[in-house]
Amino acid sequence: MSMKEYPAKLTTGYYRVREDWEDEASQLGAYRLLANAKAKCDENPGSRVFDNDGNVIYPEEAVPVTGAEDTEEHPVLDEPEEKTPEEDSPDEEPTEAEDKESDSAEEEYPTAEEVPATIAYGKLKTLMNIREMPDTGAEVVTIYKKGTLIEIVEFCAGWLKIKCPEATSGLAYVLNSADTYAFTASKIYTVVPGDNLWKIAEKELGDGSRCADIRALNGLTSNAIRVGMKLLIP
Repeated sequence: MSMKEYPAKLTTGYYRVREDWEDEASQLGAYRLLANAKAKCDENPGSRVFDNDGNVIYPEEAVPVTGAEDTEEHPVLDEPEEKTPEEDSPDEEPTEAEDKESDSAEEEYPTAEEVPATIAYGKLKTLMNIREMPDTGAEVVTIYKKGTLIEIVEFCAGWLKIKCPEATSGLAYVLNSADTYAFTASKIYTVVPGDNLWKIAEKELGDGSRCADIRALNGLTSNAIRVGMKLLIP
């Protein structure tokens, strides 16, 4: 199937942006709109857009990845009593008229409103609902996987206001009461050839022994890192 045959907007499932299909931790986002998935991919060299079967659909020159079955994902429950809606639930989908209007707005005016500047960065500790408003009853815009890096524009009493391409306004919220669901920091460092955690701590923090702080802040279980990996810096 060529990329032109993929729908501009999915009604079920997601277009997933990852560096490697088999490495779920490399996922940068899951999108209903193909244009948003492609935009996220363009912002992160080395990433690709996959369909629900693990096939690479963007960039076009990328080699399809086969032999991997996608597993069903369920968003985290923000409250014990809250029931997460099914992806294909009619209540979760806009009307046909709204679909058309939303798609038109995304395609014709992708940068109509300027998004606030990033003041901090975060890395999700677990699968999380990304919501339209800072309220557990608000609509779920999308779902981000564990390890997803987010750009924070405001800290809001137990919530993080973040940049979110899936949201109409380009902004959304993720719950982070008592720093439970996300690590946060003021800077991101991209690993280059020859790096190790000690060298990065020495370069960024002035003390190589603080590599343990970097490891803890990024939820790493070992000192293993790879070129192109993005790390939060304390």
